[in-house]
Amino acid sequence: MKSKELKTYNLPADDLLISRIDAKPNIIFLFLMLLGFLSFLFKIPNLYGIMMIVTAILAMAYMPRVVMIEFYQDYLVLYNRADKKNCFLIYYEDVASWYYKWGTRDYLYIELKDGTTERLEAFSKTLFESSMNRFLKEKHLKGNR
Repeated sequence: MKSKELKTYNLPADDLLISRIDAKPNIIFLFLMLLGFLSFLFKIPNLYGIMMIVTAILAMAYMPRVVMIEFYQDYLVLYNRADKKNCFLIYYEDVASWYYKWGTRDYLYIELKDGTTERLEAFSKTLFESSMNRFLKEKHLKGNR
């Protein structure tokens, strides 16, 4: 089994990043900016529109990007751990199954062939399941466990 925990600076540098999930809600900020521009068209006081646009721009510019998971051709990398210098590299061939458990706190569970389970705190069942299904559809355990 090739999957392992390692330092972020030891990740392979030559592989092409295919997809990434981060915790920064850019779509919400873009929607807020759009609402700000629409407020000028619908005769809502200009101050509200300006506040929405400025808030969205500042949030997109200054909120840190927190990468949670990255997908490559042969493996994925889990971040968002207590020690930000460490990550967990998981080769797709080492995954036995995976599932998303949602409730008061959402988690993505990845069960490896050696019997260990990696858990990643998540925030969107739709986003995580669609990304995981893109690479590991045949290993998805259905249902909320």
